[in-house]
Amino acid sequence: MNEEITILLCPPGAKPMLKQITNERIVIEELLGGRLGIKVLEENGICLVFNDEGDTKALDLNRVIQEDPIFGSCFFCRREGENFVSLTDEEIQDLENLLA
Repeated sequence: MNEEITILLCPPGAKPMLKQITNERIVIEELLGGRLGIKVLEENGICLVFNDEGDTKALDLNRVIQEDPIFGSCFFCRREGENFVSLTDEEIQDLENLLA
């Protein structure tokens, strides 16, 4: 059984929201509507997970992160090795302030 992780979900045109999801590839791909793309943002493991096909599927522009356009829903979490893990309370607060 896969564990649940806490993510900061960012739908296009909406405020970021905390969400608990099952840490399973098929669940994540369903949430994002396509194949996963991963962009590591910080050395401490914070990463952005997004629909890697969002631009070719003509999904709405969500935001620009480090000069890269992100289309469709995306979320922030942490990555340890090959695994996604929950954000800490401090990371959630920092990201919410940054994305406000």
